[in-house]
Amino acid sequence: MYVDLEVMDRFEDLESIIKNSSSIPFSHKCSIDKEEVLELINNIKALLPEELKQAHWVNQERHKIINEANKDAAEIVEQAKKDAERIKEEYENNIEELKKNSQEILDAYLEASEPVVKAEEKSNEIISRAEIVAKEIRLGSIEYAEDVLSTVEHNLKSILQEVERNRIELNPGK
Repeated sequence: MYVDLEVMDRFEDLESIIKNSSSIPFSHKCSIDKEEVLELINNIKALLPEELKQAHWVNQERHKIINEANKDAAEIVEQAKKDAERIKEEYENNIEELKKNSQEILDAYLEASEPVVKAEEKSNEIISRAEIVAKEIRLGSIEYAEDVLSTVEHNLKSILQEVERNRIELNPGK
């Protein structure tokens, strides 16, 4: 309470200096003693509670953390895109290899003089398995990409919630 009264006294002193300063003709400006005003401001700063200084420091640290979190989120998103592209390429390569292998097996059966019906059945079976494997690979890559993007979304929501809480703390009347 004593500190609050002293701060108010210093503000009244500052107000008095400004009110009693000499006016500059033909303007709304006035002339004040710079050293006297700066000394008063330093006195006011010295009287401010430590909690206010700590709150200022906390706010600066919060901004640093939010900026770092945004940077990390951008890096995670970029890495997720790269991973998704790599998985897609692997999937496409596996499909081509499976098709090639299926054709090679079919050709081998035909060359070995097996009945055409058995060759077609075996070929269809291999193609079916290849399509199943390809579908599993595709679904796995989609699931992985969704997991990564979900994690990124969750992190970004947490960051936004923290920013909103900090705004509310900074402006409790709004």
